[in-house]
Amino acid sequence: MEGVITAHVVVDDAGMSGHGHLTLLGLAWHRDDPLAVVLTLSAQPDHPALPRGEWAVLRDFLRYGLDEPTGDGAVRLRPTGDGRVLLELIGGSKTYAVHAPATMIGEFLDETEAVVPHGAEAGDDVMDALIARLLDS
Repeated sequence: MEGVITAHVVVDDAGMSGHGHLTLLGLAWHRDDPLAVVLTLSAQPDHPALPRGEWAVLRDFLRYGLDEPTGDGAVRLRPTGDGRVLLELIGGSKTYAVHAPATMIGEFLDETEAVVPHGAEAGDDVMDALIARLLDS
């Protein structure tokens, strides 16, 4: 599908998934919502006791997290100095700490920005409508 970019990587799960399971971090971006990236955490084979969840973050947030600690909510990122990024994903009462290659996240972001460049995510009319909605709330 044009305008959809996805990536999946087996992450270092620090023993969260147990023997015989893989923990996967998925990244998904859609042209229709260019500011957001959806992160998914899942285990294969799937089991309710294993890591799982979905988080939406700003595309720029991921970019910043490649170079400096970022975040104070449900998603926190920081470079580890060894070519990886530590993502802390908070879901309910659980916090999942996973490591992903910084180059993979950077390449994923580069692909999204080739489709919708940074700064071109929304026209003035879209931003005006969003601001009006926020002010009415």
